[in-house]
Amino acid sequence: MPTRILIADDHEVARASLKLMIGSRSDWELVAQAADGVEAVEKAKVECPDVAVLDIQMPELDGIQAAQQILAACPRAAILAISLHEPQPLLDKLKQIGVRGFVPKRRIGSELVPAVETILRGGQWFKVASEKNTLQRGATQA
Repeated sequence: MPTRILIADDHEVARASLKLMIGSRSDWELVAQAADGVEAVEKAKVECPDVAVLDIQMPELDGIQAAQQILAACPRAAILAISLHEPQPLLDKLKQIGVRGFVPKRRIGSELVPAVETILRGGQWFKVASEKNTLQRGATQA
């Protein structure tokens, strides 16, 4: 049975890129996509995906609030946050609410697959680069 994935991002191009990456895997199935946090929560309640890939900054309901509501409705879902910005100020909050990983959008092409694979195995993916992008901290993988 394929891994069921929901994606939520307010940028159509980002959703299209995520859809292509997910569609390239025969063991992954895109079960829902959303343009904002409210839509993501509504679709997650119907689909209860294995993985939800959520942009942190979305209209209506941000990715953090959406993650909390999705986890309340589907506690087995693994949440992977994405953003254009480094989440340093939000890392503790993301981990506290149960988000299992974070990937900056600029590295989504190289990190989405290993991040999803890691969180599906019960690990965490928080590879956050320093300001100069020379040091990686906080990465934990199973």
